[in-house]
Amino acid sequence: MDPLSLLSAKKKEELASTKKVVASPLSSPPSATDPADVFGALGGRPNPGAAAAATSSLFGGPPLLVSTPAAPVQASSGGYPSRSTPGAAVSTPDEDPFRVTFASPTNGSSGGSYSSGSYGGGTSFSGGSSFHGSHSDVRRDEVKDAAKAAWGAAGGSAWGAAGGAASSAFSAVGGLLRGGSTTAATPSSGSNGAPGAGLASLASSAAASGGGPPGGNSSVPVGTTFEDILPGEKVHVIVKSCYLVVANPLCELHGRLLVTNYRLKFQTPKGTLREELQWMREVSYFDVPMGTIEDIKDEKSVTAAGAIELKLKVSTKDFRTLVLLPKTEEDIRSTLQAVAAFGVPGNPTLLFAFKHAEAAWESRSGIQDIDGWTLYNPVQEYTRMGIETDLMPSPSSPWRMSKLNSDYGLCTTYPAVLAFPRNMSDQELRAVARFRKRGRLPSMSWCGGPELEYASLWRCSQTTEGLMGQKCNEDAALVECIRQGWKRGEADRDLLVIDLRPWKSAWANKAGGGGFEGYAKCRLVFGGIDNIHCVRDAWRAMGAAVANVTEGESGTWFKDVANSSWYDYLGAILGSCLKVVKEILEHRSSVMVHCSDGWDRTAEATSLSMLCLDPYYRTQAGFLLLIQKEWCSFGHRFRTRLALGEPPSGEFSPVFIQWLECVYQIVQYTPNAFEFSTSVLIRLAHEAFTNRYGTFLCDNERERSEKVSTFALSFWSILLRPEESITWRNPDYKPDRAAIVPNICQANYVIWEDYWWRHSPRGLKAQLARTSTAAAAPPSAASTPPPAASVSFDAEAAPASAAPPLVTEAAGGGDVAREQSVEALQAASGSLFSSEVLTNGAALPPAAPPQPRAPAKQVFADDDDEDPFALPGKRLTEKDKD
Repeated sequence: MDPLSLLSAKKKEELASTKKVVASPLSSPPSATDPADVFGALGGRPNPGAAAAATSSLFGGPPLLVSTPAAPVQASSGGYPSRSTPGAAVSTPDEDPFRVTFASPTNGSSGGSYSSGSYGGGTSFSGGSSFHGSHSDVRRDEVKDAAKAAWGAAGGSAWGAAGGAASSAFSAVGGLLRGGSTTAATPSSGSNGAPGAGLASLASSAAASGGGPPGGNSSVPVGTTFEDILPGEKVHVIVKSCYLVVANPLCELHGRLLVTNYRLKFQTPKGTLREELQWMREVSYFDVPMGTIEDIKDEKSVTAAGAIELKLKVSTKDFRTLVLLPKTEEDIRSTLQAVAAFGVPGNPTLLFAFKHAEAAWESRSGIQDIDGWTLYNPVQEYTRMGIETDLMPSPSSPWRMSKLNSDYGLCTTYPAVLAFPRNMSDQELRAVARFRKRGRLPSMSWCGGPELEYASLWRCSQTTEGLMGQKCNEDAALVECIRQGWKRGEADRDLLVIDLRPWKSAWANKAGGGGFEGYAKCRLVFGGIDNIHCVRDAWRAMGAAVANVTEGESGTWFKDVANSSWYDYLGAILGSCLKVVKEILEHRSSVMVHCSDGWDRTAEATSLSMLCLDPYYRTQAGFLLLIQKEWCSFGHRFRTRLALGEPPSGEFSPVFIQWLECVYQIVQYTPNAFEFSTSVLIRLAHEAFTNRYGTFLCDNERERSEKVSTFALSFWSILLRPEESITWRNPDYKPDRAAIVPNICQANYVIWEDYWWRHSPRGLKAQLARTSTAAAAPPSAASTPPPAASVSFDAEAAPASAAPPLVTEAAGGGDVAREQSVEALQAASGSLFSSEVLTNGAALPPAAPPQPRAPAKQVFADDDDEDPFALPGKRLTEKDKD
């Protein structure tokens, strides 16, 4: 007897017409299958496969993935079984509106049970099976009746295989009424679940049970895998036959499309890829991580022969465009739904980073890795700069460490530990926070210690004085304390305040309630750096310039690059960096930098200046610490700017990519001064978009510490593994505590080919040429990787203060001779490596004579989110900037 037939006709009609059911991310439109098909020809026994298909057709969801318990279970009078009390509903946490979990009641002696999985609060899977689905307005009595009907049809008691089949039928009905599916939970013990990581979504259940979205062409066989599959990655959709359109040479590649919870992967049969297209495989052109997808849409057209052609067009954030030709609309629908579920779920905790971390920790159990989340320790870092902290007193320092923001009550987008002038009280600092936009009051980023007379670099947001000129005495007092520093009344030089915005934009923001410093003893300079919208437009224009290049044709490359204004914007950032470096080195005077909100252009200027001033940030671990401090902790909006886990909005802008190219330009000036190679810049540019690690998933430190760091891997943990760090260590690194003064002439700029051409045959050729050159070069002592035991993050490893950096011009080749001893060098840089490691146990070699610099490739040629005067391609003259 059909258990569904026991439902009243009225109730079945209500269920079929329900409009408030929240569909699963991979659901499909309903069809008209007869529910009577639930029963097959097995003597009236319930057929789980038929039940799944029928319930899918009736309620507009995918086929339910039915799992059978190891032992039969008995029925219960309760309609909503739970983990503890039969008949009770399992509540769903607020952060997960797309799941409800059931556990079937058992009679204790049968030994068979269904236990629920992790909700996201740390509970781990214990075994059995669980239901996953979406909420609906189906009433409890209807679910109760359906449960009774299913068990009644089965006879209610344990009866071997038929009992298991009846249990499966009950699973189908129960999951169906909640608009979801069932899956087998993976047993585990003692592991903590991430928020959302323990959630087995519909797609996850498909992989676990060997099923998939509807459509025979998209079903996933059990155990489907491929060569470079990542820990935690599972295939959820397979489009078994489709074509990929290649523009040059124009052709169509036949293959299959795999959709995992991490990427889209197009595969061609072995030996079928044409020779001139082998580069596409080498540069991973066919692999598209979910986070890099900017847009995906389906198109339908009619060919000249009258046939209907289906297209799936994928546009990425790294300038790739993949045009796929699936055979059926079901293939397209399944792919679109999977991309929506895994690429833009709207909640960062549902991204791949959490599943990846869970699997990675299991696979590396017993292996001790460096914890990248603790790489930046603010107390140790401020102690290294000579500031008074809990670790070390510094009576002569005019600055002090403060935990006023430990609960993020002073400023929600600032880190918990900050540094302020010693003479400012906490009450005065709170008043300043109220006067600055978004509470981002002036806070210290870097200090040169007693050798530089405690000259320091400060960052903040704009004031909120408006056109009426509202004043804040506490803010003026704070700025004056920064100006005086340790001289306390003897300072006669005005404080350099760099407003990074174009002056017209600054005045426009003042009219809207913003402002800038008009205080006495302040020298205000505008940086002329345009806002995030201009950065986005210039970045896309550079991508278009790359796409317009065709080998064998003259093209308009230089014109397109000049029209993009990309390198004009880089020049403005490097120009502001130069002002900061010169002011601190030449005048031993502090500098304050801000834009509108203080988290885009400000982060670029401060971190670039610190890279030039402090040799510690030019080491491998120091560079990663710099990013964690100035970008992650001080609130650059990675999730918003890179559209991670959500569709790109008007706030999307690759500001971080722009900064990476600024770093690349400085590395080209003095390559031997950096322990890291430029290959790590490419990895950072790639992983920032992939959703693989938790480092870039949030907009500020508070979000990251509360929602991500406990449950996801830090990218720094991976990069600092001994086997990984050697891959991006510069073999020609020569430690030098000299500061770098950037040369901002555009004639010295070099196109970052490794980034702009990384998905083209030109980029592959350049990469192979560098590899062959490096292989032919004789090994050097500096290329020996440091042993893992030499890496330390203890406070004792950080010196109390940094020695004054020497000045070296970054125009090319003119390094200052290394006169310092190895011990002084180590103390100055705060290096993580011992002196023996730095020199490989040998004396420091004398400085090599300057070599002639190869001619650079010349390129020809202006954050506030509401800059009305910052137009793409419009550049300010020097007169405008002054």
